[in-house]
Amino acid sequence: MLEIKKIGILLATALCFALPAHAKKVFRVLMEDNWPPYAYVKDGQPAGLSIDLVKAAMRLEGAEVQIQQVPYLRCMALTEPEGKEVACANTAKNEELAAKYVFPNNYLFRSRGLIVANKRYVKEALKKPKKISDLEYKTVALPSGFTFGPEFDDNTRIVRYYTVNDMTALRLVESGRVKFAAIDEMVLYYYLNHHPELKDALTTVIDLSNEPIYMQLSKTQPEAIELREKFERGMAALKASPEYDALLQKYLGKGIPVDKFK
Repeated sequence: MLEIKKIGILLATALCFALPAHAKKVFRVLMEDNWPPYAYVKDGQPAGLSIDLVKAAMRLEGAEVQIQQVPYLRCMALTEPEGKEVACANTAKNEELAAKYVFPNNYLFRSRGLIVANKRYVKEALKKPKKISDLEYKTVALPSGFTFGPEFDDNTRIVRYYTVNDMTALRLVESGRVKFAAIDEMVLYYYLNHHPELKDALTTVIDLSNEPIYMQLSKTQPEAIELREKFERGMAALKASPEYDALLQKYLGKGIPVDKFK
């Protein structure tokens, strides 16, 4: 009997050493799969600035993040009060969305919107569009669910043509089927670099507002409280470190000043 007890003690001791003393908490965060350079799929794996920022912030809090990529509208729907997910990243804040989600104080980065136009149309137009009100009663292509600041979002006289993604909007403008598209500045640069033929067809005509982009959280999922607390601390620490600027520069490119994105 004594030998059996000794064996039991030895097994228990071995298990204690085999298991990690402090297992990291793993949080699942949804992100879209087609918004480069912020969140996209590369070689079959999640990639992008937003993904790296969330992972880095949570790592500083001793937590891990599991990224699940879904289309943007599904990402939003799954974190609404009736949804079952905890968090979705890459959202600009407005009154309508603030009523549905919890937004941390710390955002991921700032994002400037642009209006791009068909070059041929602008060249032939009698009046060149220079401000948002010049878009009234004209059609602007943009992905469903995307926001571009109150002045643009609240102008009901702008005709919106919703698309599944930014590339579809750009192709519509390139073809001349739609004269304008609203798009994030760095997303535009990404597509121009990867599809040089677009440079001959598109031109930027209006700068929109520079909006913070957040990871928003569910108002009903209990785990969202812990995730927010860890994210707030981790993101604040990340922004105070050289790693934050390094991640921005990695995805924005060496020639792009990072200050306006912070």
